[in-house]
Amino acid sequence: MHAVINTLRFKDSVDPALFMRAELELADQMRALEGFQGFRVVQVADDQVMLVILATAAEVLDRMATELGNSWMSANVGSLLEGPPERRIGPIIASVSV
Repeated sequence: MHAVINTLRFKDSVDPALFMRAELELADQMRALEGFQGFRVVQVADDQVMLVILATAAEVLDRMATELGNSWMSANVGSLLEGPPERRIGPIIASVSV
């Protein structure tokens, strides 16, 4: 399993409704992508969120970014950001789930 963590720094306070829209608008497309495992948005500061996306392989995460994420983010989030997102991707080396 692999994860990508995108750190997004906003010019102003984060509006949680933006990411609720992302969930509604992209959920079916994400689930349809073979190997997709999960999507989480964590607000770590008033003006900062981290997107955590899980998949079976790094290639799935790259496909997700190319086929879904980049266009939605550009259209809905890009102008709200202080700068480009920080993107880090790697294998999950430990995990505990319920």
